[in-house]
Amino acid sequence: MRNHIKLFIAGILAIAFSLVFFFNSFQLPKEAVKLPRILVGLIILLSIGIMIEGYLRERRDTKTTKAADENNEEDEENKLGPINYKRAIIFTIMIATYIFLLEPVGYFIVTPVYIISTYLFLKATKVKNMIIISVAFTAFVYFVFVVFLKLPIPMGILQ
Repeated sequence: MRNHIKLFIAGILAIAFSLVFFFNSFQLPKEAVKLPRILVGLIILLSIGIMIEGYLRERRDTKTTKAADENNEEDEENKLGPINYKRAIIFTIMIATYIFLLEPVGYFIVTPVYIISTYLFLKATKVKNMIIISVAFTAFVYFVFVVFLKLPIPMGILQ
């Protein structure tokens, strides 16, 4: 499948998920509605940007490489390599586990563990950076949502 078609499909899927979250935001209290809707709007804008970028890139590439043969096009499409379905499934299970444990265990315990385990799984950075990022992100969320916005966060066993 050509790259611009993949980007278009990804953009459509992101917009569809965003609309689901937007319609679910009507169930939130009035005080808690603003931030999720802003985030949904940003995701929709970024998704449209992805689709436009894919279209423009494809248009530019066709202008510059009209005489390219099929082998070159296939090489261009496969630059990222094949999808590792096993890793994708494991990552999806990690996300589902995080969501499942969020309420009973609590956000402030599960989130740093999830961030560190995700970084370890993806082999993204050094352990020191993983710990700093997970603690800083959790503290940031605490100050923004609990202290500043006074919104409830699942506390789990910390209640």
